[in-house]
Amino acid sequence: MSTTCATRVSPAALAAGFDETAALDPGRWRALPIILIGSFLAFLDFFIVNIALPAMRTDLRASPAQLQFIVAAYGIAFGVSLITGGRLGDIFGRKRVFLIGISGFTIASALCGLSPTPETLIVSRVGQAICAATVTPQVLAIIRVEFSASERPIAIGMYSASMGLASVTAQLFGGLLVSLNIFDWSWRSIFLVNIPIGLVAITLVSRMVRESRGLSRATLDLGGVALASLSLVLLIYPIVQGRESGWPAWSFAMLATMVPVLVGFVQYERHVIRSGRTPLIALHLLRNGALRLGLGVSVAFFSTAGVFFVVLTVFLQAGLRLSAFRTGLMFLPFAIGFSASSIVSGPIANRIGARIINLGTFLMALGLLSIIAFTQISNATSGSGAVSLQLLVPIFFVYGLGQGLAQPALINTVIGGAGVTGDDAGSAVGLFLTTAQSVIALGVAAIGDVFFSWLSKTPTTATYLNALTASLACNFVLIVATFFLALLLPRRVAART
Repeated sequence: MSTTCATRVSPAALAAGFDETAALDPGRWRALPIILIGSFLAFLDFFIVNIALPAMRTDLRASPAQLQFIVAAYGIAFGVSLITGGRLGDIFGRKRVFLIGISGFTIASALCGLSPTPETLIVSRVGQAICAATVTPQVLAIIRVEFSASERPIAIGMYSASMGLASVTAQLFGGLLVSLNIFDWSWRSIFLVNIPIGLVAITLVSRMVRESRGLSRATLDLGGVALASLSLVLLIYPIVQGRESGWPAWSFAMLATMVPVLVGFVQYERHVIRSGRTPLIALHLLRNGALRLGLGVSVAFFSTAGVFFVVLTVFLQAGLRLSAFRTGLMFLPFAIGFSASSIVSGPIANRIGARIINLGTFLMALGLLSIIAFTQISNATSGSGAVSLQLLVPIFFVYGLGQGLAQPALINTVIGGAGVTGDDAGSAVGLFLTTAQSVIALGVAAIGDVFFSWLSKTPTTATYLNALTASLACNFVLIVATFFLALLLPRRVAART
């Protein structure tokens, strides 16, 4: 398909505020799997590095603190850069920013794979994350402007399926690459494999995706970028690093400082609007009731998303002594359930609307209760805490089914709500992704603390089972809260058709 496909927009349409993509791209369904490569790589590299840490420690002689930063640097830089990445697409064109981002991500991946020291690897990981944060918002923004309201849930379901696939692929494929040690690359292969995938994505996106941007000829709000980035660093850094460091005074000081900086950011954005310039975040979006409530529901929902995998991975590897590859295999039923239900969530959502979130969270709550019952039965039937792992297979599948139903519908509620025009698609996406990323980090820190507080200095399988029960009980409470909050969402999202 031609990349110069143009769309005629009448002066009346321009005056009414319709964006240039009001006529939908006829090749949008062929282009969708191509742009999903970008978000897949971004989330894959968020997870995959964990599997290679032992090899990195040996090869690079990295200290525990350096290994910690190799993981944390990506999450912090990714979360801080998402809002800016979303707005860049609105201003300069989503296809253009996607291509710049995926090109930078490919180069940064090569630098990661060739890093001779832990310090250069950490810097390269930051570069990876910043580029990933310019790619990921464009995927959802393109879905927002190129798909009709009835098509959007299906497209977002495919986006969610790619996220679930990335998390499990990171465990399975990452462990396999490190184990095979192709060309004696060891851990380096998990980064170098991104190079051919990135080149394929660049080539296909150039040919198959058309350009879109907001109509307003805006410039980047650099002051807003600086204040928003500082606010997010003050929030995300202590959340990510605070627990690992034993919650020192500086972590609380940073969190306290974040509040006045955030207030200053909002006041600055209002000044930018009064000056007739375009702000980094379109504050009028927060007056949209569906979007505001959707962000609130997202806080409860996504605070459980990351910690579920963290505590179960620690439980399976440290508590039950499973290998990294076998641990990845344990999550395969989740991935199958998540991917399958994500794909069909769109048609179901078109029939029952936002109630699909309630259906999904009900299944997730049922899965969590089943795991809790499983841990208690395992402890009661054996003094040593012996575990029959086969019982977890159907439970993980049910939990994955539920999350795959709820997550796409929640994303569509936030970015597809009334009042989110093509001009602000990237800003809305960046706001949503930053919220999700921040609360994922908060959930890992807070509920992770609950998990580790139950472990003694010489934990047994039984104490790991108790720790898992306590942490998943927190998840259960948050998922139940999500269920009831979702009842307040409008059943149908009013959006551009």
